[in-house]
Amino acid sequence: MNIIIDKNSILLPISKIVGITEKRSLMPILSNIMIDFKKTDTTIYSTDLELSAIGQIDFKAPEERKIVIHGRKFLEILREMDSGEIILQVDENILTIKQKQTEIVLSLQDSEEFPEVKKIEGNEEYVINGAALLEMIEKVSFAISVDETRYVLTGMHISSRDGNIMVVGTDGFRMAFYQKQIEGMRNFKGITIPKRSLFEIEKIIDGDENVLMILEEKHVQISTKNILVISRVIEGSFPDYENVIPQTNENIARIDKESFMKGLKKVSSIIGRSEPIKMNLTEGKLEMESESDIGRAKEILDIDYKGEDITLNFNVRFVMDVVSHIESNIVVMSVPTTYGAVLFKEENNENYKNIVMPIRI
Repeated sequence: MNIIIDKNSILLPISKIVGITEKRSLMPILSNIMIDFKKTDTTIYSTDLELSAIGQIDFKAPEERKIVIHGRKFLEILREMDSGEIILQVDENILTIKQKQTEIVLSLQDSEEFPEVKKIEGNEEYVINGAALLEMIEKVSFAISVDETRYVLTGMHISSRDGNIMVVGTDGFRMAFYQKQIEGMRNFKGITIPKRSLFEIEKIIDGDENVLMILEEKHVQISTKNILVISRVIEGSFPDYENVIPQTNENIARIDKESFMKGLKKVSSIIGRSEPIKMNLTEGKLEMESESDIGRAKEILDIDYKGEDITLNFNVRFVMDVVSHIESNIVVMSVPTTYGAVLFKEENNENYKNIVMPIRI
């Protein structure tokens, strides 16, 4: 079978879903993608058994045939080809890729061995603006745990109540919470989407288009116009995050964001990114200090603060992550008098909140 197809029409969907394929796996078939050529359209499948994707191409093949090919190698070849048409010549278990004076031959795998990938249909459906979903992921994903021993924390928790979608990421030492009002959004019970799945979902969303989210007990499906991602959800009870967010921190500091970030970078320059810095809050001042085997650093900022004198120690990376994600010019820092979670917010915005636990030294 000979297929003449525009390179870019097949390159784009493959580039968006090939990341799901396993680089090293006990099942070599999972390093492959399956392309299902039909006389009506063409569909591309990718899966690692827990995360799957389906891409649709408006291409009508002269004959119907499924081919299973190494996903990353095929993508690499397509990227190096010139723009325009390429010829895919399928002969039993061999694929020959031709263009002008280029000819590359690849082995094909048995399509019967490729795992079945099924869409989720007929369950709870919710429409979300794509740009809004990308914003939600970006706001909280940095706080998601990478510790597999705390499995329930290795994803983004998402739920909806009273027209608001709420997303949360936490690793047990810090937490990011963001909520956004979505017109017409119905309530749904919270689910937790694995962090790796979030990366693949981000790839398929293009700008401001709406996406369709379909939920079932153990899976979530995110669909755009031509591509969808199906992910398992993380089972287990996500922490009661609403009770973790401090409500009564009495000591409020208002800090210029740019000065705060510059100061954090200066005092962290002599320590590792995960080592602690000391913060001393006094009336009108924030003093930040660090110390290591190679020296000491200190930065004093003028701030708006009239609370009690308080000394805190923080993982500097955690604080820098929070400040970098705050969009207002002022960082509002709410500190308890006794040891406890410190709340970081944007000025005049209750929809985005971060908490960081100080380090006991």
